[in-house]
Amino acid sequence: MHYMLENLKQKECLIMNNIKIYKMTKDDIQDVLNLEKSHNIKILSKTLLENEIENTNTYYIVAKINNKTVGYAGISYVLDSADLISIVVDKEKINMSVATFMLNDIISFCRKNNIIEIILEVRSSNIPAQKLYEKFGFKQISTRKKYYDNLEDAYIMKLNIK
Repeated sequence: MHYMLENLKQKECLIMNNIKIYKMTKDDIQDVLNLEKSHNIKILSKTLLENEIENTNTYYIVAKINNKTVGYAGISYVLDSADLISIVVDKEKINMSVATFMLNDIISFCRKNNIIEIILEVRSSNIPAQKLYEKFGFKQISTRKKYYDNLEDAYIMKLNIK
């Protein structure tokens, strides 16, 4: 059985950790860029984020605790297939299930919009992310050799949504 939170259980956990998930707005962009900077990564530029949140074929969310942005995630989709662009969580909040709640929200969005699959790339060294994806039912389908700037491999993972 794939790891999916029941609505009531998720709401209880969200309240307990005070995590709230919102659709990303322009007001969130600087916080998102700061999150990326704290991880020494640059997935999206300010201009690209501004365009992405206005794009009708994307869905970006932020996770907040006490009105502070502690994570973001986004997908791009065409017809019935989505690509997970990124999930980033504040380093201090890694063990608070923020990524789990965001991924659950992304999958719920996909179900509601008749998206039947999500595909993503994950670093071969990012074991915690791989384990999270596997809990949700993602399966490794391929490897992209030397995909990242540091020549690290990327695992391609796919979730078939039912």
